[in-house]
Amino acid sequence: MSSPATALPPDQLLDRLLELLERLYRDTADYRARRDEAQCWYDRGYADGMRAALGALGHGAALAARPLPEVEPLAPTERVTPWGRAHAHGVEVGGRETRDVLGGA
Repeated sequence: MSSPATALPPDQLLDRLLELLERLYRDTADYRARRDEAQCWYDRGYADGMRAALGALGHGAALAARPLPEVEPLAPTERVTPWGRAHAHGVEVGGRETRDVLGGA
């Protein structure tokens, strides 16, 4: 039995992922001001991980066609904080799950 995501044609699947990416960026636009909300930082990291995976899988043109913010690297002092670790975990999971959904290595 196939999952609903794999049943979609590839172009529709990519569109859905890009819509999710845009929503995550929109919902986390003020993440740097929300240090007490690790979930927000995780979600921003998830979006950054999705974006990196999509680019690595050859979808750079589709990314460039979307109004996405610049990826903001974390400062070394942020990386060791709870919110910085939440962001890093989000990057890892977002990238892995995007590759899994699209069937990329």
